[in-house]
Amino acid sequence: MKPEYKPLKELNDKTLKYKTKVKVIHKSSPQQSPNKPRYQRLLFKDDEGFTMKGALFDSDIEKYAEALERNGEYELSNAMISAVPPQHASKPNEYSIIINARAQISPLTTDATALGPQYQAFATIPRDPFNTELIDVLGVVIYVTAPKAIYRSQGIEDSVREIYLTDHSYDRPFTVSLWNDILHTHEETLNSWPDSFNVVGVLALTGRSYKGFTLSSTMSTRIITNPEGEKADALRAWYVH
Repeated sequence: MKPEYKPLKELNDKTLKYKTKVKVIHKSSPQQSPNKPRYQRLLFKDDEGFTMKGALFDSDIEKYAEALERNGEYELSNAMISAVPPQHASKPNEYSIIINARAQISPLTTDATALGPQYQAFATIPRDPFNTELIDVLGVVIYVTAPKAIYRSQGIEDSVREIYLTDHSYDRPFTVSLWNDILHTHEETLNSWPDSFNVVGVLALTGRSYKGFTLSSTMSTRIITNPEGEKADALRAWYVH
């Protein structure tokens, strides 16, 4: 008998017992704010296209490190749902799924390759800034800019570095903008790239239109400094020749 899944739009902080089917769209790196617990952000999406934020805290980050993977589909039951504080909410009456010992998680993804990087050649990436699917790329590093400060309203400062990548499918370098936390996490690596022409993987990017179509980091972006597999080996061989 097919399970009856509750859509995300029907879940709130008064929902105690439920079962839902979700896909993990975003999974951030663990983060630490001053005087607050360590946390990791998630974003779930159901079959109807509705999304809901999620979070793990402290030791649960390691406990569930492999239980929820980006691009994985899961049956999720009875996890605690809490209201998102207004200062962090992106819409009225927003809720978040808290992953802890109360949550029951069953993987539905049977193809293990769906959980790994889904590399796209630069020439095949849809030039659509409104595309919600995250993009994984594999490329040869041509150049990395110095960090630059971007000031927004209310005096908020963002940091950005642009990396220029190329592959066999595209006739000019492709721009990838890396923002804020990922710059600090990979500062030493990024500083070494201009002299190496390494083949690297950059995961979970989104498209944006600014001085042409470019890719930009998200909360889920990861950098793979020594990617493995046939595509990476072929790209190394192509660049050498």
